[in-house]
Amino acid sequence: MTGRHPFSSRAYAEALGGPEAVIAVPEWGAHVIRRPAGDGQFDATGVYPLQVFAPGADVAAGLRRLAAEGLVSAVLTPDPLLCPAAGLARDFEVCRPFKPHYVIDPACGGFDPSKHHRQELRRAARRCRLEWVRLADHLPAWTDLYAGLVARRGVTGAADFSPAYFEALAREAAMHAVAAWVGEELAGMAIWCQADGVAYYHLSAVNDLGYANGAAYALVGAGAERFAGEVIHLGGGAGAGDGAGGLAAFKQGFANGEVMAHICGAVLDRAAYERLSAGRADAGFFPAYRGPRAAGTGAAA
Repeated sequence: MTGRHPFSSRAYAEALGGPEAVIAVPEWGAHVIRRPAGDGQFDATGVYPLQVFAPGADVAAGLRRLAAEGLVSAVLTPDPLLCPAAGLARDFEVCRPFKPHYVIDPACGGFDPSKHHRQELRRAARRCRLEWVRLADHLPAWTDLYAGLVARRGVTGAADFSPAYFEALAREAAMHAVAAWVGEELAGMAIWCQADGVAYYHLSAVNDLGYANGAAYALVGAGAERFAGEVIHLGGGAGAGDGAGGLAAFKQGFANGEVMAHICGAVLDRAAYERLSAGRADAGFFPAYRGPRAAGTGAAA
C-alpha cells in the first residue's frame, strides 16, 4: 500500500490527543500533539507509537515552526525503518537509543521463528480458528479484549486508549484486523497497519481462553503469512531499555532482525525550558521538566 501513512494523518493524531491539541507540521508531512508543560507553557510530543516523516521532510524547518508556535520543547520516537537516526541527529539535540524493535525482513530470509515459537504456532493451529475481519464489525468485542489487557497488565499512559482512538482505527483503510476463535468463542484479536511497504503489528489482545490456546502466537503468525514479502515491523518490548522481558522475547522469537528506535528531542524555548527544569534530577530524561525532581525539592508535579 502506498499513499498517506496513517500515523501521519490529522485524524489519527486527533484520535490520540483530541482536535484542539493537534498541530500540523507540513514540513514533515505529519502532526504532533500539544501538551500542557506547566507554568502556562506547552510542549509537543509525537504520535503513538511512532512518528513518521514524509520523504524529503525538512526536519529543521518543522522544528522552527513548532518554536514559532510558542512550544517549549518537542519529543518523539521516529519510525526506525523510515527515519534513520544518523539523519535525525543533525537536527535534534537529543537523539539517544530507546529500545530495539524487532522485524521480519524478506531480505534476511523471511519468516523463520524460533523452535519454541514454531511449536507454539503448531499448537495454536490445532486449537484456534483465524479470520481476517473488519474492525468496525467487531469493535465492542475488541474494546472488551483490550480493556482486559489494560486491567491485567496495568497499562497506563499513551497505550491506555480512549474509545475514540479505536473508532478512528476502524475507519482507517490501512488497518487490518485478525480474530482468533476457540470453538465459537472469541479468544483474541490483533490490529495490523500496512503502509509504505511495511506491515506494523500494531495492537493485540487475548483473553484467558486465548492465552491457554496460543492465540497470541497465532495472531502474529497470521500477519506474517498475510504480509509475506513486505518488511514486518513487530515493534519493541514494554518500556525502555535493551528489550529484556516477556513482550520483547515474544516478538524476538518471530523476528529475523532488529533495528534500534531512538528518542529524539529538541529544546525550542531555552529560557522557558531551563525555568521549568529547575529542581529536576539529572536523570537523562527529556524533557527534563517531566522527569523526577531532585532529592529535597518536593514532590514531582
